Amino acid sequence: MVKLYEDWLLEAFADNHSKNAYVELQRKDIQEYEKEIIDLIVNAYKHIGGNIEIQKPGDILKSDLNYWVAVDNDNDPDADIVLGGKTTPAGTKMTVLGQDGSTQSKRDAISKTISLMKTRGFYAEMDVDLADKMGLTRIKDEKVIRKVLNKDIQMNADGSYSRDFAGAGKHTKVLVGIPKI
Repeated sequence: MVKLYEDWLLEAFADNHSKNAYVELQRKDIQEYEKEIIDLIVNAYKHIGGNIEIQKPGDILKSDLNYWVAVDNDNDPDADIVLGGKTTPAGTKMTVLGQDGSTQSKRDAISKTISLMKTRGFYAEMDVDLADKMGLTRIKDEKVIRKVLNKDIQMNADGSYSRDFAGAGKHTKVLVGIPKI
């Protein structure tokens, strides 16, 4: 009963933020909406077995992610989309996306990701098919990729590369966006 009462006392996202407007979340927002953010991330990655880095409460605050934006885009008062990234020498590397599963949220999350990838100082590593589906231009210059990532990679002829991800084995990715280099 006490837990239910505590949940009821928590303010909804829409109590503090405008509808249909992405807001950059501060650390206090992350703490306040952590459960909601986790639920959005878990939902978005459930079809692939979950997000490598963010899986349960506490993971967000332990991570090195320090850039978060969220939006409430429907009639309920909760956030429906969240995107997270981290500051690097090359800019903000976007690494996680969460959404509530609605068609509108999926579409809006993709649109926001595309918009960020067209903004100087934002970049991401993506699966080849996802980058192609979003119509994002791949960075194919090996020197640029190596400088931005500063990771051990194996380049492929098409500009994609393979590297180990958080001990989850090698994955083939492409670099997209406009990093600051």
